[in-house]
Amino acid sequence: MEDKVLIINTGGTIGMVGKPLRPAYNWAEITKGYSVLEKFPTDYYQFDKLIDSSDVTVEFWIKLVEVIEKNYDKYIGFVILHGTDTMAYTGSMLSFLLKNLAKPVILTGAQAPMVNPRSDGLQNLINSIYIAGHKLFDIPLIPEVCICFRDSLLRANRSKKTDSNNYYGFSSPNYNPLAEIATEIKVIKDRILNKPTEKFYVEKNIDANVLLLELFPGLHSKYISDFIESNKNIKALILKTYGSGNTPTSEDFIETLKSISKKDIPILDITQCISGSVKMPLYESTDKLSKLGIINGSDITSEAGLTKMMYLLGKNLSLQEIKNAFTISICGEQTT
Repeated sequence: MEDKVLIINTGGTIGMVGKPLRPAYNWAEITKGYSVLEKFPTDYYQFDKLIDSSDVTVEFWIKLVEVIEKNYDKYIGFVILHGTDTMAYTGSMLSFLLKNLAKPVILTGAQAPMVNPRSDGLQNLINSIYIAGHKLFDIPLIPEVCICFRDSLLRANRSKKTDSNNYYGFSSPNYNPLAEIATEIKVIKDRILNKPTEKFYVEKNIDANVLLLELFPGLHSKYISDFIESNKNIKALILKTYGSGNTPTSEDFIETLKSISKKDIPILDITQCISGSVKMPLYESTDKLSKLGIINGSDITSEAGLTKMMYLLGKNLSLQEIKNAFTISICGEQTT
């Protein structure tokens, strides 16, 4: 069987046309004038409904892992075309659902559509094909879910979209790039996860009943308690806190968190900052949180923190098991 890469088109700016931009369902229309793509050993799979990544859902994630599962043994790597807005969320979720992944799964997209002569899409796609096709191009195997954008290959569950216009749209604030892309693709091997030896499989249980709340000055704790009380389906609370994990120290705020904790609802503390980590107990506020059993999110991104929580909730774990899971790195998503 010939070594090939499967390109999976889910939608996004890279494959849009027209004014206003809309998905183009004809791959030939998207790649018209880019004959260089014909040289690469690839097959093409397209979702029946191409979406703007703002419309990503749990069902979308499940379908995506099912496509990879069905084709896993046929290809040496996968390239996923995806809108940039939620690419880091999808990449993070895939990293948790694709178990014992021994092949590259590379997400990429573009800030400008490929029909635009100045698009970044062609180079992003070609670089992604090179990395997914690794042995065809004498590139070391990277058995991870990654985001390939501009001149960097990033671990997906460490990535964030940090610019809405610049072609350097993604960054990985707390973990260095897995590869540097220039005239050559330089893979930094000591940053790569080890290739697993056990059989690949996928998990498909995701529970999205999570509230993600960013703290701000003037936020009344009563709003939090009232929302939790009136939405009985909420199974976890993620707080995007100040600095190194700080929250208000007022009695009513701490009591609100205590009452939520008593409902066996896990509360995860992650920082609002682009880089850095939560440090418990560094200040009085984080000391109080630590004593309440609030989970230290370390340096996990909000995208990875949210999807990891959804993944863990889908496994029907106990509160303590969820807490324990955030003390370890499942697939390189946080420093422990």
